[in-house]
Amino acid sequence: MRIGNLNQRILLETLSSAAFALLMLYLLRSGEYLNYVTPRLRPYLYFTVAVTLIWTVAGFLRLGRPQRRQRVGHCFVLVAPILLFLLPHTPLAPADVSWTYAGGAPLAASSPAGGATQSLDVISGGGVYTAPAAALPGADETNHIIVVDNDSFYPWLNEIYGNMDKYAGWQIYLTGFVLKDPEVFLENEFMTARLGMTCCAADLVPYGLICQYSGVAALTPDSWVTVEGIIQAGEYNGWPEPQIIVTGITDAQEAPGYIYPFG
Repeated sequence: MRIGNLNQRILLETLSSAAFALLMLYLLRSGEYLNYVTPRLRPYLYFTVAVTLIWTVAGFLRLGRPQRRQRVGHCFVLVAPILLFLLPHTPLAPADVSWTYAGGAPLAASSPAGGATQSLDVISGGGVYTAPAAALPGADETNHIIVVDNDSFYPWLNEIYGNMDKYAGWQIYLTGFVLKDPEVFLENEFMTARLGMTCCAADLVPYGLICQYSGVAALTPDSWVTVEGIIQAGEYNGWPEPQIIVTGITDAQEAPGYIYPFG
């Protein structure tokens, strides 16, 4: 088959679909797709890659088919997202997200992700405290201490909201960014938060616990901290909710990515 005999429309369609499939595969394999959608959409993205590759193979088999009128404008349906994905992208920052705090409205009724066992270390009072392994990582049932790691941020929120009376009085270590809003919180309140994605980047909202702290004015908005404090049963606009009485704050490294309440 000579180059001059190739159907230019089908060639452009085939190249566009091949590039789209390879780009999607790269995003999946690298994990960068998590900047845009939640992990539960991963199978559907692989299905999209498979269908697009089948379309690509079918296009190669039709390259020699002659056609009198060749229109290529529709190929931009695939070319446009390819060009957009090739632009540099970074996860959204807290300042990029608009939100409304719902107070103690119940979190989604999903079971905490148990089964994993690990120990967690956190700097406390000049030393290093190690939380023993537990079904929900970071729980020390004997000493009533919770150390929340990156992967268990939402499961612990869900657990504490659902069992507020049980955890009242427990000591907690929680890492997140400082969320301050004078229209939402009192002068001595801020939220230790993480951005949570329900479906895609368009629905990002902060998840976290309100912290009561006398030094709120000195905290830099959106800075990352590890809060040490005591859980108490509080309320917001009449809704009961767990809150933290802060006993210490230390600077922390930014946690990668988002949290995914529904996986």
